[in-house]
Amino acid sequence: MKPITQISSNQRGSRIFPLTDYSFQSTVAARGSSSAIPEEKLRAFRKLSSEFLGAEMTRDYVAEVLLFTVITAVSAWPVISMIAAVTRLVRNY
Repeated sequence: MKPITQISSNQRGSRIFPLTDYSFQSTVAARGSSSAIPEEKLRAFRKLSSEFLGAEMTRDYVAEVLLFTVITAVSAWPVISMIAAVTRLVRNY
């Protein structure tokens, strides 16, 4: 249930500011709860998904770690080069 808005009678120029119902309260049926799914069903789902995706996740993890390492090395190269250049500049100056 959304709050009821009304157009304000105090209009300034072309701006229209809606009034908001600040005494809004949601109904009991609209409130969600984290206990909607029983814990034993969640455990069973986690077990099923870990068994089903176990081997695939390991392969994906290795590929992602390798890609992350390559991206990190390529990103760190200019920073290391800059530090080396600043060090040479300070020594020669």
